[in-house]
Amino acid sequence: MAGNRVRVVLPSVPVREASLAGLKEQMRSASRAKAQAEAVRARAAAEYSRRLGQKAAERTLREESGQSPNGSRVEVEVAKKLKDLPRTKKAFEDGEITFGHTKIIANAAGRVEVDERELVDRAKKEPVDVFARTAREHEQQKSEDGGLSKLEAQRRARKAGIKTDPTDGMTVLWGRFDPITGTRIKNILTAKTNQLWREEDPRERPSTEQRMADALAELLCRPGGDKKGRKSGMPRTDLLLIAHYDTGEQKIRDATLADGTPIPIALFKDMACQGKVVPAIFDTKGRPLWVGLGKRLATPAQRLALIARDRRCVGCGADPAWCQAHHVIPWEADGPTDIDNLVLLCSRCHHQVHDERWQIRQTPTGKHVLQPPSSRHRPPLPLKTPKRRERQRKRSPG
Repeated sequence: MAGNRVRVVLPSVPVREASLAGLKEQMRSASRAKAQAEAVRARAAAEYSRRLGQKAAERTLREESGQSPNGSRVEVEVAKKLKDLPRTKKAFEDGEITFGHTKIIANAAGRVEVDERELVDRAKKEPVDVFARTAREHEQQKSEDGGLSKLEAQRRARKAGIKTDPTDGMTVLWGRFDPITGTRIKNILTAKTNQLWREEDPRERPSTEQRMADALAELLCRPGGDKKGRKSGMPRTDLLLIAHYDTGEQKIRDATLADGTPIPIALFKDMACQGKVVPAIFDTKGRPLWVGLGKRLATPAQRLALIARDRRCVGCGADPAWCQAHHVIPWEADGPTDIDNLVLLCSRCHHQVHDERWQIRQTPTGKHVLQPPSSRHRPPLPLKTPKRRERQRKRSPG
């Protein structure tokens, strides 16, 4: 049986004795070894399935790995698809990409004819969550009908359920929805969650998860009123659709939801005519063709433009529903409330800027990023300019 064993070589320096570079290398080496070991298991599962069938392979994999039935099924299915994806298989076996990357490529290849070389190259450079968006965009571009068939398949695959957890008697809700329906649900749920936060006693705040559970319960059980039965307006929610206008070809292209999920152009044009749907059109260089004008706070139009441009918190990637519009040049230093001086930041990253002196930087491509402070001291704000003094004089009583 010795010939069936896999030997894994990892750095052996104790972590307390390792340098930061050494610790980084241990994490990298362990991650690579994990991927190689998973590739060996997947290869064995695929051969087991060829000999005895998929169900037998799933059952055996579950017994030997301790995975859930669903996890074992997914792994066997992905392993079988790798016979038609040589580049993906080699990168996986060499530990250059994870099982997560491999699953994304295999599933995309099952729906459209992908450029495997391009996807594998991107997978080697991007974490799984970022690569998932890359693969979705790639799949949209390769789709013969602009993604309509995929969207219809997603809609047909919708499902939801409700059950009682036998361990504690709690009721559990779950559901799977196509991206457009899912975005609508997320928008209304986060809007209601934010509404509850504003109405709470700051001294007795529940956790975010508890607040979201309360929001869902109110939406389902009291859609027309508050806890006392009084009428209360539903929070306003808009579905933001984003596209680019190619002036050379005189047509709209690259339509997406606010989080970057691609949608068919035909559907974009149809939905842009519906109520509570806000279309945001950009030029081919990614500059918004319209921006809002604001005063101290960003206007609703500017916030929508920020969501369309930044997609998420520029620091940690948090969902835009949990982000605020932040002035890159502070308002106190005459920083204008203009789209070019605003970025999306979640509450945590906002505190890093104001309390820990983190800084917003713009890359050569125009993308904004959050970086640690370059020094322990934040540069002082500039002296009040004539413009600032004049603005203060106008606001002063008398």
